[in-house]
Amino acid sequence: MKKTTAFVIAFLLASASTFASGLLIRGTYLTPSDPDFKSIYGSGWIYGGEIGFKVWSGLDLFLEGGYFSAKGKLTYTEEATTLKLIPAGGGLKYYFLNGKLRPYIAAGVRYYMYQESNPIGDIKKNGLGYLGRAGLSLEFGGGFGIDVCAGYSLCKMTPTDFEINLGGIELSAGIFFGM
Repeated sequence: MKKTTAFVIAFLLASASTFASGLLIRGTYLTPSDPDFKSIYGSGWIYGGEIGFKVWSGLDLFLEGGYFSAKGKLTYTEEATTLKLIPAGGGLKYYFLNGKLRPYIAAGVRYYMYQESNPIGDIKKNGLGYLGRAGLSLEFGGGFGIDVCAGYSLCKMTPTDFEINLGGIELSAGIFFGM
């Protein structure tokens, strides 16, 4: 799953970059809001990227993808369990200012691919979620700079007999080219 997904994401990013106005590579620290999810897997890093497309003055369309994996222990049996989560989606981002320092807000949808493996069995599910964020881009020159943002994501899914939220508070930092 990991190699195929990485290849597909890389291919899509390379194809879309022909028409893109910029590329962002980022790390996002996810603090899950669901207590069950958090007690089993804890918090962790989503590594990924984003491609931006100019729509209007100050308004961009973005496409993003990421990869999260974690190891944990089942609640009752304490047996080892692993999780792979691939969020991919897109939305709109609005920049309030033009120039080197650009604050923004963004909102969009994400499709989550969920895979969990443990001695009880393997679970593969997919679900649709939402995200919102506020951030700040700082360009150093030549279209190169840094981007930081904070946001919240939500994806309710029922992988077994109870519902969980795969999202939570997200704090991100990354570098961009041409955004």
